[in-house]
Amino acid sequence: MIVRRTSEGGNVMKRNVTTEELRGLDIFETCTERELAQLLPHVFHRTYRKGQLLFMEGDPRERIYFLLEGYIRLERLNLAGTLQYSDYLKPCQLFPYSGIFEDEFYRYTAEALTDIEVYYVPTYQLEQMAKRHSAMLFHIIKQMNRLLDLHERRVQEIITPNATVRVINTIHFLMEDLGDTREDGIHVSCPFTTIELSRLSGTSRETVSGVLSKLRKDNIIRFSAKHLIIGKPDFFVKE
Repeated sequence: MIVRRTSEGGNVMKRNVTTEELRGLDIFETCTERELAQLLPHVFHRTYRKGQLLFMEGDPRERIYFLLEGYIRLERLNLAGTLQYSDYLKPCQLFPYSGIFEDEFYRYTAEALTDIEVYYVPTYQLEQMAKRHSAMLFHIIKQMNRLLDLHERRVQEIITPNATVRVINTIHFLMEDLGDTREDGIHVSCPFTTIELSRLSGTSRETVSGVLSKLRKDNIIRFSAKHLIIGKPDFFVKE
């Protein structure tokens, strides 16, 4: 394997990506061997370290990514530098869906919250392939509808004037969006700090700390190696 540094700070890892690996991604599962073989020369495997940027808001939308390992934050700031939008990605997701087939520039900045591993494909190559493949188009539409539904519910849950409820609803959103169900509860492995949760919920760090303390005391949540574990998911559903 040959690894070379790029001007953006990530590593492009020159290794053979196989058609079987591509077929493991949902968007390609119905593609033929020939279609995937034609795409392979345009698929690159890359790693980023925690804190590195994949792209910035306003950059040319030159690549579409597939997150293989780790977690990513997408965010957009307004002209005053205040957070206007924030979202999180877990493994096995294509991004960004926003602007696909249309936008010339990225709408968000993408930052690695952990060390990550991705594939990327030139935007033109993937979009042209999707235009010829109805199953790929259907997959894209289905995922965009899922994201729209998720964020509509997120807005509905977080616009309450009660700060404590906003924190609880924010945890509920993260549980639904990033959680993995295991025997001991739902695990959110994306690392979150009280500052991050306060930004998402529009509350103070003191309010977030107080809510988390009470939830831990009631054995509803716990933290393990910076991972959030929701032991009683029904609590948030009832809220």
